[in-house]
Amino acid sequence: MTAAQAGANQQVLAGASPAGPPGPGTSGGAARTSRLGSSNLAFRVLRQRETGIVVVGVILFVVFSILSNGTFDSLENWGGITSTAAELGIVTIGVALLMICGEFDLSVGANFSFAALVMATMVQDHYPAIAALVVALAIGAGIGLVNGLVTVLLDIPSFITTLGAFFVWTGVTLIVTGGETVTILPPTPGLLNVLGGVLAGQVRSELLWWLGLALVVGVVLQRTVMGNWFFAVGGKRLAAVEAGVPVMRTRVLAFVICGVFAAFAGAVQLGHLDSMSASFGTTYQLEAIAASVVGGCALMGGRGSMLGAAVGTLILAMLGSGLILSGVSPYWYEAVVGVILVAAVAMHTRVGRLVSGAGA
Repeated sequence: MTAAQAGANQQVLAGASPAGPPGPGTSGGAARTSRLGSSNLAFRVLRQRETGIVVVGVILFVVFSILSNGTFDSLENWGGITSTAAELGIVTIGVALLMICGEFDLSVGANFSFAALVMATMVQDHYPAIAALVVALAIGAGIGLVNGLVTVLLDIPSFITTLGAFFVWTGVTLIVTGGETVTILPPTPGLLNVLGGVLAGQVRSELLWWLGLALVVGVVLQRTVMGNWFFAVGGKRLAAVEAGVPVMRTRVLAFVICGVFAAFAGAVQLGHLDSMSASFGTTYQLEAIAASVVGGCALMGGRGSMLGAAVGTLILAMLGSGLILSGVSPYWYEAVVGVILVAAVAMHTRVGRLVSGAGA
């Protein structure tokens, strides 16, 4: 890479930082901060895309607590909420990362169930649990790799590529299992307890896996050159190519990571339930995208964070439990998620305009 390319690379990476638009040092910076001032703490908090959705989460918590007469607040209920959020949340980590890179993966639900079913079958047949986990993760990585290569090399929209992959792997799963549930009989391998066993009360280890993985990926996105590549590829792809960023490799890597997280989430749910079915995780591809968008990921790429994705996931899990405990039919869940999804996009758009100085 020449010195000129290196300089251009730095400019692209700086412009594609997780904070979104260029900072005050670039043209237009003064205009963005002229109304409220960058030194104002309230403005700095407001400009964060996650702030609004955190407020929404707090409001939902209060509302459900009142409507459920305090049942929603119980430790037992929150044990269930965190378990649901953790399993979806691990999938959402990979989906959010891929969306930041400007791509989609609609096959994560099929990946989730197929990889976990292979793992469950191997454990049931008395293979070492660690070997079964490695095979499951390899399957997830392989599915992601195929998705990435087909998308990049054949120049097919990832929406179409992964939708096709969803049907393929769902069919393979049904053919292999005959639609039957695979149950692991006692004694349960210790590794499964590590993945999804009870820690204390209703809290399971899957919560720690979710938060720990989200933290690691968040640090990579915010603090490393590789993280900046993901943002640059999703937000300024042509500029990234000209700057020498390995765009094709970065896109494929994002697909692989997404596939691995989907497979690991399936392994975690297997550790929780000691069983796996082809029907498990079938809605995760849409719920993970919804959680990512609610949390601030831009549909066109280049924006998002693991904090936002985690909060978005938690809100979806809260909705499922809160509606039931409040006496509302669970059939309202999809409708409420749809309303929150549209409202979240509108809110994030408004915050973006405020930060850019286009609105008050």
